[in-house]
Amino acid sequence: MSRLSQSIVDFIAGLQPLYTCQHADGHECALSLQDGTLILPVDESHAEQEEGWVAVFWQGDSRRHSEVMGPQLASVAAWRHVELHSVDRTPAERATLHRQLAAQFHACTGLSLQTEATTSTLAAFTP
Repeated sequence: MSRLSQSIVDFIAGLQPLYTCQHADGHECALSLQDGTLILPVDESHAEQEEGWVAVFWQGDSRRHSEVMGPQLASVAAWRHVELHSVDRTPAERATLHRQLAAQFHACTGLSLQTEATTSTLAAFTP
């Protein structure tokens, strides 16, 4: 299994309480506690370079399966995590929390979250 893909899944699974770890199909996966979507690592051993793809079973249904770029999915998950934990915080505090998650993601994967659009979107939700 791709180490990069697994690292992305592990990051998403750590965004609790929106996600949790779930063992499925012989792998550690991320399970959305909102809708049951299951995120699994993808085997990229055939590729010259790992890109960080993940498999998504929408609402846990293996018949509704997609493979998506892990950093994109992690960016959405991080945004939702910040949104959940920032209900009573200022835009600056929200941006700081997102930067912390982005740094954690980079440390785990060597990849970057999409931060520019996310930060401006968070500022739009200021009470």
